[in-house]
Amino acid sequence: MIIMRNICLVLLVCTFFHSQAQTRKEDHIDEDYRKCLAKDTSYANLSNCAFVAFAQWDKEMDKTYKKLMKATKKVKDQNALAQSQKAWIAYKNAEFNSFNNMYNLPGNKWSMLRLDSRIEIVRARTLQLRSYLESLHGH
Repeated sequence: MIIMRNICLVLLVCTFFHSQAQTRKEDHIDEDYRKCLAKDTSYANLSNCAFVAFAQWDKEMDKTYKKLMKATKKVKDQNALAQSQKAWIAYKNAEFNSFNNMYNLPGNKWSMLRLDSRIEIVRARTLQLRSYLESLHGH
């Protein structure tokens, strides 16, 4: 029963990543996460993989934000970016609170959905900041 539940959980997470991969280019963090999930189907491993992926995306977002601040030359543009990031952090916190409430149900699948939703929020912001940085370098 436990093995079957873990297999279902892995299939759910893999289905999520497959659908996400169809619409976006896979980053090395995504690839590492996918490989980590495939190693072991236990909930302990799956949640550990998610925590690691979240930390990697969060670190990448901070790094990208700092690069973007340096690449932005005008003080007014830097202030606008800082204000945007502050507003995004408030949005992120509200979303995380929402996930905690919506997915506060018994079962490991809900916990994994909560973790994956958190990853996706930070991942999306990171990619958005990267695109801004790339457009500044390409301009």
